[in-house]
Amino acid sequence: MPGWRRSILIILTVLMLSCTASPSNTNTVAQEQFQPLAAAAETALGTLEASNLSLTEKKSRSSAVKVRRPFAGGHGSGTYMEMHGRLVVITAAHVAGDHTVMFIEQNDGSLTAARVIYKDDDADLAILHTSELETRIAIPYRPKKNDKNLIGAEVSYTGFPGRHELITIRGHVASLEHDMVITNMFGWFGSSGSGVFDKQGRFIGVVSAIDMGDIGYPIPLDSIVWVAPVWRLDAEIVEIRVKTAPRIESFNSFPGARAPRRGGPRD
Repeated sequence: MPGWRRSILIILTVLMLSCTASPSNTNTVAQEQFQPLAAAAETALGTLEASNLSLTEKKSRSSAVKVRRPFAGGHGSGTYMEMHGRLVVITAAHVAGDHTVMFIEQNDGSLTAARVIYKDDDADLAILHTSELETRIAIPYRPKKNDKNLIGAEVSYTGFPGRHELITIRGHVASLEHDMVITNMFGWFGSSGSGVFDKQGRFIGVVSAIDMGDIGYPIPLDSIVWVAPVWRLDAEIVEIRVKTAPRIESFNSFPGARAPRRGGPRD
């Protein structure tokens, strides 16, 4: 427990004891009342901490998943969504590669099989059809329309960069170029495929790449993140593919060994 939280719990306890306990029974009261008081204070403090996140960010954290290739090391990220009445995970096309089946890793480490039903390598977008994920909450698919006034908008995403677990990143749109949304926020290998949302909860696209500088040799610029915009999806084809996707069964297993990420502007 962080020191500041422990200090608040101690202060609350002392205040309560000073109001209810007499010198003869202070030890007894302390033993009986400290635990429920601590639990109540811990719940209240947790609520205060959660308020630091917007509703959009909370939903993003509850729907973010790791996306793994079968029998391969490393991972990407994705967002668990409800689209056209079906359950899907949207990620980056380069995360799926040439595979037709991917694994979705949940919070408890279980793996759920997901079938690749749509992939556009040029747009770097992929949609995986999956069964219900017990430890994740699917969010409604609310795509953002192409908007030239998007520059300056605040955005955020939740993903799994590197060896980190469930990191929420904030930033803003810096430019619209090369048919991509260029943002100023942190990105790293493993975060590719993370769903990027605006403050209103509209889905802008997925993390596609980090910029590469050139000072005689390539150097990653992890504060310039390229986002593959959702408006590059072929909406008609996507709707057909999602609605006609065959059912897929889930299964659980232990996650495999995690290999280091390979280099390059995309993971």
